[in-house]
Amino acid sequence: MITLKHAVKIAAPRDVVFRAFTEIAELANWHLGTIDGEVEAGKTFHLERRPDLRFRWRTDRIDAGNKIVQTCVDGPGFSRGKTLTIDFSDEPDARTLIQLNDSGWHEQDKHLPLCNTHWGEALGRLRDYLESKRF
Repeated sequence: MITLKHAVKIAAPRDVVFRAFTEIAELANWHLGTIDGEVEAGKTFHLERRPDLRFRWRTDRIDAGNKIVQTCVDGPGFSRGKTLTIDFSDEPDARTLIQLNDSGWHEQDKHLPLCNTHWGEALGRLRDYLESKRF
């Protein structure tokens, strides 16, 4: 199994960055498509990038401000069962470091390179969105 690993540093307080992953309205500000549901332990949210590309994620664990662990419970292809782990930490220069791991990929999954690119783009949109705010 393969794990896609991404990291980005954002010039925003950690609690603000964390909320961008846990509040549906904030997720909708930087993700493509539509989002509904709840990001809370034991709850699910839906992400629809386009009508033929819809995912449902269950939040397995939330350590406020530090970590989110989610499992894909519905999606196209081999999406089910993949795990998303997002860690948040403070950098010495007052930025927040996000480390995102998308694990459970099959080596031959034709969507692996596309998803890898998507995560890089999504984290770039997140950084642009949050750094445009005034704190």
